[in-house]
Amino acid sequence: ELLNWARRQGFANARARVYDSARTLAYAPVTEWLRAEPFQPAVRQLPVAWLGEVTRLLPELLDERSDLPRPEPLTERWQLQRFYEALARTVMAAGQPLLLLLDDIQWCDPETLEWLGYLLHFDRTGRMLVVATLRPEEVEERHPLASFLLNLRAEDLLTEIPLDRLTAAETTALAALVADNPLAPAAAERLFAETEGNPLFIVETVRSLASKLPGDEVGGAAAGLTPPAPLPARLQVVIQRRLAQLTPDAREVAELAAVAGRAFTYDLLARSSSFGEDALVAALDELWGRRLVRVRNADDYDFSHGRIREVANAQVSPTRRRLLHRRIAVALEQLHPDDLDAVAGELAAHSEQAGLRQQAAGYYARAAESAHRLLAYPEMAAFLQKRLDLLDSLPATPENLARQLDTLSRLGGALLIVKGLTAPEVEETLRRARTLCELVDDADKRFEVLLALRFYWGQRCQWDEAAQLNAELLALGYRSEEPVHLQAALRLTGAHSFHQGRFQEAHHYFEQATSLFEVNQPRSHGQDFEQDQGIANLRRLAPTLWLLGFPDQARPRIQELLERTRAISRPFDMLMSLDFAFDLAHYLRDPHLTQAYAAEYSALVAKHPYPHCVAVDLTFRGWVLAEQGAADEGIVLIQRGIDQLRALDTLLYSSQGLALLVEAYLRAGRHTQGIVVVDEALAFVGQIGESYWNAEFHRAKGDMLLASGA
Repeated sequence: ELLNWARRQGFANARARVYDSARTLAYAPVTEWLRAEPFQPAVRQLPVAWLGEVTRLLPELLDERSDLPRPEPLTERWQLQRFYEALARTVMAAGQPLLLLLDDIQWCDPETLEWLGYLLHFDRTGRMLVVATLRPEEVEERHPLASFLLNLRAEDLLTEIPLDRLTAAETTALAALVADNPLAPAAAERLFAETEGNPLFIVETVRSLASKLPGDEVGGAAAGLTPPAPLPARLQVVIQRRLAQLTPDAREVAELAAVAGRAFTYDLLARSSSFGEDALVAALDELWGRRLVRVRNADDYDFSHGRIREVANAQVSPTRRRLLHRRIAVALEQLHPDDLDAVAGELAAHSEQAGLRQQAAGYYARAAESAHRLLAYPEMAAFLQKRLDLLDSLPATPENLARQLDTLSRLGGALLIVKGLTAPEVEETLRRARTLCELVDDADKRFEVLLALRFYWGQRCQWDEAAQLNAELLALGYRSEEPVHLQAALRLTGAHSFHQGRFQEAHHYFEQATSLFEVNQPRSHGQDFEQDQGIANLRRLAPTLWLLGFPDQARPRIQELLERTRAISRPFDMLMSLDFAFDLAHYLRDPHLTQAYAAEYSALVAKHPYPHCVAVDLTFRGWVLAEQGAADEGIVLIQRGIDQLRALDTLLYSSQGLALLVEAYLRAGRHTQGIVVVDEALAFVGQIGESYWNAEFHRAKGDMLLASGA
């Protein structure tokens, strides 16, 4: 860009580039400059006395000019004065202003650097700018360029412009320039994440894509760019070359750090290596000086780019990598003896890579439990899956089968939240757990698995499977010494009755479950969605009381439900309780309270977008729009939520969304269409076997018929 700008201004300019392989060629960049078009007239017009010196770099002039004497060899330092002046006169005669560009000056030969110093002092009135690009990580303290730059700084002849990492917007702009096409927002975001704003990585990543496509496809592909998973070949070579320049100690520390991970600490390296303090500090200083690692704080480091770590790690042999992982695992245990849970995930990964499968499985369990305490369900599920994979590779001893069952049970519960209440992964995991229940004699674990399966099939309105599971759960509950088991079994059996419109029967089961609850009763150690029995009982009892005609008894139950749920501070529990609270406030014809619950639900879903809850939130927001006078927009939103729930195969409480949709049609005054919607709703809930809201559907249809004059 700078050269193009200079050309447009009519300025003389020339460009030279130094290559690592050519760093021993004296005056190579000067020769390239002198052969550039702007210098040709100056060379031709130079007096013979000076031109003879220039032929040292441009010997072809001797063929063109027979009158030129062949220069004598430079055997003494004093002879350089005339040679340097001849070159300087040639350059300054090219026309001014003059721009000289030198790429990769870090590989420049000492002779050229010495002459550049001479040139910059040759004519202080001349209008000349020398621009050089530099990779500071390549310049050691004893590098000739270091003293050259130091002298220029001292004389105020140097302006340095560090090229920092680019912002996301700058990354997008540079990539679009290289690709000759704008990037789609999602592609730009991925590119920035992949390159971390490193200009070289941006350019090479985009070029790598271009090199794999025909010319007419490059622009379009770049617009939807997905950064390639493999490192572009040129980047790999650049990084390998930087690593190859390290001393043996620094390279060994780089490899150890790469195996440790993107971020690492001094103490970890000290514990897991054989280096003494002085040697380790020297190696880290070298890595820092070459900008391969950066300091985060007094003790923490990380690689300056993830790709550097990737290449360093790839250079470690499999056998040595296994050894390093083992050393790092031991070091982590030594560094965190009183808080292994904090590093359980790292310990698990390093133990696994070290071949310590049983140890790794144990640490994955601890890591999953730590994630669970933080309500980090995706991480919890990932750790449990890794533990399960390891256990599958171990002998099928009774102990390992029991561990597999425990892992599958917990994984099924986590997947219900992460993937969705009816995700195929949930059924697959729980089905396998149920099979293991036949091999492992653990009544509590069997109950947990059956409970999760009952929840899964209930959400899909598969009532035959649900009824069979109800019977098994009740039988186990009556035999169990855990009071929470019988409560859960009674409540789920009552839920079956509720959804099929048998409210008295449902109330009987819910009251039985509630009577078994004690305030200080321990929570279930099983699934998160039914952990606090008091809360779960209230969710079911309150709407049943309203449907039986006892709204005054239902209202305080829902207030108690929310108070108890807020006290345990669990987002998924809070969303479930707000769902029931919204329903009851809606039943009670309290629009202000209903809207308040909807707003709280939406705010929580924004922070915790569980698939089922995202769909339910659409129906709530649509109802609020209809209530506020935007019924047509509300209808669209409610229908989207219903469609999403059906796509998830989450059919339980379909009556809820359909009821909100019918009410929105009433609000819109679209009675004829609304009657069709009611008929479709009745047909659908009849098909899935859910009839608890049928009476209200018929009432709504009557209101619409009356309003339409039918």
